[in-house]
Amino acid sequence: MIKTNKMNKRGQVGIILIFFTVIAVILVAGLFIGIGVSAISMFMDDFVPEIEGIGTVAGANITEYAGYTLTPLTTFVNSWSWMGGALYFVSIIGLFGIAVAYKSTADRWLLGFFILFLVLIIFLSIFVSNIYQDLYEDNTTFGENIREQKLLSFFMLHSPLILSIVAFASGIILFSGVGKEDSI
Repeated sequence: MIKTNKMNKRGQVGIILIFFTVIAVILVAGLFIGIGVSAISMFMDDFVPEIEGIGTVAGANITEYAGYTLTPLTTFVNSWSWMGGALYFVSIIGLFGIAVAYKSTADRWLLGFFILFLVLIIFLSIFVSNIYQDLYEDNTTFGENIREQKLLSFFMLHSPLILSIVAFASGIILFSGVGKEDSI
């Protein structure tokens, strides 16, 4: 009796697409979080002292209200760079989890598909890292705010190396079963 090995090729391609979509989203989200936090922080550095300097208007102490609302808001916005860095780190760990959870006996042609997407992600990470580095090396207040974001800046500036290592290791995990059959 001839035993046919039917594989869910569409599902295997879907896992690879999900894997690389998550990497691309991590990169772009990290870039936007860094730029957004820096821009809002730069605005708040100028705005909050002006509002706190108003004093009392029509019996309302604006300085006190600014201390209750704007100071916690500034602290919350500035913490987003750490949350962005933590999100980046947790997502990297999650990529390994995806690779382990969906380890399969994939067809050999999917390895080429994986390598194609790997090269595209490496180019994207170099592009995003260069954009972030240009902002990081800026000598204005915006650049100072970017440089204050230690964790996120580390991940964004070193993202080509980090994502290359993660993607290669995940590829090894994903395709370690090539050529084996899951049979009872």
